[in-house]
Amino acid sequence: MPDFDDSDDVTTRPNVWGEQHGNSDLERNQRTRTLLEKRKDAILDALADPYLSRGERKLLEAQHKEVKSDIRTIKYGAPIQVLRALDRKWR
Repeated sequence: MPDFDDSDDVTTRPNVWGEQHGNSDLERNQRTRTLLEKRKDAILDALADPYLSRGERKLLEAQHKEVKSDIRTIKYGAPIQVLRALDRKWR
């Protein structure tokens, strides 16, 4: 189980282990989708914090909208180039 940092920084970066070992487009699609779903969940958890500043809340809401859009992009399959770009974007 990964250690969680109790610092004041808002982070939505999930710890995803062993992501680089699949070699098919289907496996890559599933790994990328899992990464995005974990990021979305982390954003929603962060948004539940009542002590967020207005700027932090606005940033998280924009990230939530963006990650939902990216999930829709790959929902029914996406080219490997798109999956790689999304992996880089959300890591």
